[in-house]
Amino acid sequence: MGYLSCGQFIGVLNDYDLSSFQRDSPSSLERTGTVPFMAVDLLTPEAIAGKVEHVYAHDAESFIWVLTWVCLRYEGGKLLSKNGPLDEWLKLDAIQCRNTKNDFISSVLPTMGPSGSHAVSWKVVQRCFMGIHSLYTPLGYRKLGDQSAFELLLEDPIQGHL
Repeated sequence: MGYLSCGQFIGVLNDYDLSSFQRDSPSSLERTGTVPFMAVDLLTPEAIAGKVEHVYAHDAESFIWVLTWVCLRYEGGKLLSKNGPLDEWLKLDAIQCRNTKNDFISSVLPTMGPSGSHAVSWKVVQRCFMGIHSLYTPLGYRKLGDQSAFELLLEDPIQGHL
C-alpha cells in the first residue's frame, strides 16, 4: 500500500503473523516466519530453541531479504522462472538456510545482478546489506536499539540512494 504524504511516497508493510487479541499471544522469544526471509540471527540453534529475543533489527533485516528476493526473482511483477536464484532456500531448514545466507552475504551478493526492472532497488539492497554485515561480528550479533537499527538498516541506505 502506498500514498502521498507531504509530497513523498509512503509504503506500509504489515506482518500479521503475530497479530492476536488472545491472552496467550506469542512472546518475543517464539519463532514464526518464513525461513528464507528470516534474519540470520533467528536461524541459530539458540533462536530456534526460543533463547533469542526478537528485536526490531530482525524485522528490518527480514524486509531486506524480501526485497532481495523480489529484485532477483521478479521482472515487472512476474516471476522470472523456476529454478532461479535463491529457490534452493525454500527447501532448506533453518540452520542450512543460515549457512547459505552467510555465504550469500560474504561472497555471492557481489556477483548477483537484479532483473532489469529492479536495478534502482538493487542499489538500495546493496547499501542495506552493508548494515546487515555490520550486525554480525566475530563476537556475535551486535544488538542495536530500535532507532539505531532503523537508521543503519533502512533509513541511511535509502536516503543515501536518493
